[in-house]
Amino acid sequence: QLVKSGVLTVREAGSWWLSIPNSGKFTKYFIQGRKAVLGMVRKSKYGEVLQADLEERRTTSQVKFPMRYHVHDIVGAELVESIPTTSGTLLRFVDS
Repeated sequence: QLVKSGVLTVREAGSWWLSIPNSGKFTKYFIQGRKAVLGMVRKSKYGEVLQADLEERRTTSQVKFPMRYHVHDIVGAELVESIPTTSGTLLRFVDS
């Protein structure tokens, strides 16, 4: 059943590869979304935007995952600096 579903593929006799079906699509959509959201932060005034405002923005058709998913991704990957303010959490683009 694992071979039929694509999780195991034959490498050679007695040896197997472990695969994740459709992982290429996921990676493609993930990277496109990350680039789009980082571009929004980078292009905003002073490279800063409130997290709530960013999550409310409309995305392009390239972004397949919810905006909140990508915001958590860029914060967790430390591509933006998360600064607590009285107005909410401010996200500042980090030059690397």
